[in-house]
Amino acid sequence: MTRVLVVEDDPSVGPAIRMVLDGEGYDTVLVADADSGMRAFEALHFDLAIVDIFMPETSGLVTIAGFRRRSPSVPIIAISGFRFRDSMNPGLDFLGLAAAAGAAVCLRKPFARRQLMTAVRASIDASVPAFIS
Repeated sequence: MTRVLVVEDDPSVGPAIRMVLDGEGYDTVLVADADSGMRAFEALHFDLAIVDIFMPETSGLVTIAGFRRRSPSVPIIAISGFRFRDSMNPGLDFLGLAAAAGAAVCLRKPFARRQLMTAVRASIDASVPAFIS
């Protein structure tokens, strides 16, 4: 069974992602912060990680980079409810920063179930095209 780590601090988003993934037959581990995510990532084998970019304490960008250093082959999906390009500072591109940190796919919240599952399948199976809109 494919195991997915979800690092999401929003108490409504994380359980919703877990419900979708569990319903699709994935073994989902949900944690609410970066520190718990890192402990879980080090303790268990994961086939995929989904990480919120903006979390209190440790950012998702730091978490993604840490996951990438520990296990370069595990695909990572970055998610965020914030705009990826800040209109007050057009040079700040969170989507680009997440990709540079090691995220294979980035999804902007809110996203549909179909978008999530397309990203998950494309991240796990490189032969699946990742057309996410």
